[in-house]
Amino acid sequence: MKIKLSAAALVLGACLLPVAIYAADMAKSGAPTNTNETPGETIKDNGRADPAHRSVHPVDDSVITTKVKAKIVEDKRTRADHVDVETVNGVVDLTGTARSKASAARHVTLARQVKGVKSVKNHIQIEPVVNAAAADQKADQPRTAAKHGSNHPVKDTEITTKVKAKLLEDKTISSTKIHVKTVNGVVTLTGDTKTADESSKAEEIARGVEHVKSVTNNLKVM
Repeated sequence: MKIKLSAAALVLGACLLPVAIYAADMAKSGAPTNTNETPGETIKDNGRADPAHRSVHPVDDSVITTKVKAKIVEDKRTRADHVDVETVNGVVDLTGTARSKASAARHVTLARQVKGVKSVKNHIQIEPVVNAAAADQKADQPRTAAKHGSNHPVKDTEITTKVKAKLLEDKTISSTKIHVKTVNGVVTLTGDTKTADESSKAEEIARGVEHVKSVTNNLKVM
């Protein structure tokens, strides 16, 4: 009788063993290999961009950046400074140089006035005063030929920024698909528009910006 029971137990154990191994494997595969690992850390460890420095809403941030730049070039107290603007998730980061602490503070004030801005980081450095001799020497340096670049890069940058801002204000235009470049007051529009009327409207807006000499419309109607 004992021999029969032992044989039955062996048969039952042999049947249950594969089931137990399968359950253990399933439990092991379902458990995280490292409870401290997060998607962000994995991306960072692989050498990609840290998600903390990437925008969740790149189009909205691009609009904010353009509007902040427009305010800077339209303000007499800040237009002569060399300040760069970058926006990530509504947080504006100001870098570059300003002529004074008051001017740097003015940049921050202007940025905060733009709709959608959550906060402003001020990393603007105060530019040392350049003596007159150095300024004269710089002015005497030969300028780049007009067909290879701008003779008035600061002024052209102001025009480009203002044109972009005007396009953004018009809700009938897909401004995010239009690229603007200015060389010596001549504005070139490239990119795509939905209709011919939209293309004409973009050109009209560009012509209406102060100091624009002419507009080259290379927009494609899709």
